[in-house]
Amino acid sequence: MQNKVTVDADFKWKNVVIGADLDAIEFALDNNFFLIKNRPPHHHSYESVEDTWAEKSYELYNLGLAPFVDKVFNIRVIPEERIIKIITHKGAFTVQYEELHLFDTENVSGVSLKREVVHYRVIDWFDCKGLYDLDFNEITTEDQFVNKIKLFKTLRIDGDQKYLDLLCESFLTEDQLKSFDYSDTMARFKVADLLKKHGIDKAQMVLWKRDVYPIYKWL
Repeated sequence: MQNKVTVDADFKWKNVVIGADLDAIEFALDNNFFLIKNRPPHHHSYESVEDTWAEKSYELYNLGLAPFVDKVFNIRVIPEERIIKIITHKGAFTVQYEELHLFDTENVSGVSLKREVVHYRVIDWFDCKGLYDLDFNEITTEDQFVNKIKLFKTLRIDGDQKYLDLLCESFLTEDQLKSFDYSDTMARFKVADLLKKHGIDKAQMVLWKRDVYPIYKWL
């Protein structure tokens, strides 16, 4: 950590970025600004962006520009004092800043962004039995509910093996998220039907987890 002081704040930084996804990481790195990561990133290992995100995050850390890494639980911004209060697993810290560059407000209080949720990106992850040796690894549809199915080698078995798990990606409204018609159960039924249409009728699927990410539009 850099520029430690003992009077008004633990740290005094000129420019601070709050965010977690690749756009915030790149902005901080390109401008040599400090980054406070407010949440885990909204991407997964099956997406090509992960390697770039990890590489640039590591570069920020090595430059001393991301001292809190991924240990932040809560952030409170006091704009009138240009103060950021940060709660981490090691305790509370205070940062005094000159300019704040806000990319995301999850786990952040005291400031807001002029945006609203338009829908949600929903990823249902399924542990599977009976999936292996396929000549494709993706199924796409024209529907927002189960828009894409992605098959990947299971991480539940060590070593080089042939067995697959899968995820499906949907784009749902808030009302749809609350409806059983768009639940992970219904997603499983739809995935099973799509697999049957591709000649796979013996696959067994058990939900591992459902991830829900808001998608915004700027006002």
